[in-house]
Amino acid sequence: MSSNSQILRLALLATLGACANASSSSSTDGGQQGSGDASCGEICDADADGVLDNLDKCPSTPSGSLINMDGCAESQLPWMLVPFPPFGLQWTPSGDLGRAGGLTWTYTGIQREDLFRIVWMFCDDPATPCGLSLDGPIDALETWHYSMSDSNLTNGRLAFTNSTHIVLDGGGNPTLAGRLTMNIVDSSEQPLTWAPVATLGVSSQDGKHGAEITGVAFKITALAEIQDPMTLAWTPYLDYYDAAQTPMAGTGATVSFGGSFYAK
Repeated sequence: MSSNSQILRLALLATLGACANASSSSSTDGGQQGSGDASCGEICDADADGVLDNLDKCPSTPSGSLINMDGCAESQLPWMLVPFPPFGLQWTPSGDLGRAGGLTWTYTGIQREDLFRIVWMFCDDPATPCGLSLDGPIDALETWHYSMSDSNLTNGRLAFTNSTHIVLDGGGNPTLAGRLTMNIVDSSEQPLTWAPVATLGVSSQDGKHGAEITGVAFKITALAEIQDPMTLAWTPYLDYYDAAQTPMAGTGATVSFGGSFYAK
């Protein structure tokens, strides 16, 4: 670098620093707030976050915060519900929710760019009831309820139970217990952690639990089961339904669960 270029660069940095100091005052969020001094023109950086004011979408960024390309700290951004498929990812389903081994959803190729956080939220659509029914559509009594005893959140296991019925030959309609178990792992098959929405800080549509995605790939394996009232053994729900003595005109089994992506 020539001596003239070096002098010019030092002068520019001095101007930026002087402008930031001269045109800022302490704000209630602990950051910097411009006072309207435009003496530095288009090279002002009032909150001293490294992003010039004319490009900065988040003024008054708290001092020392990690920022994105728009000059925003995580604390300045709201959670956003991201339409599926987000982040340029690829989604591959395999298996069956009601058969041995369950259903696996594999997500790969997530382009995080400068996102701070990504969360996958379970059963988040308020228009779609999440539950299991063996006697037709899912009603309000057949929705999933969080099961603390069947869950291990820190080891990636999230479980729900419900109550349903099955129509049998001869008119019987016994009550049955249902269960949905989901395991979540990263690309190295290491468990990710489930957490309540309050812990995650997400303002979800309807979801109560989610998992923070820390890498560029993850996998969810889910299995829905029915408990045999005689043996108390758990059986994949379709296997149980197929083995039951149901009338030919039976309405069949219905199951629902899903998730949403949130990011900021």
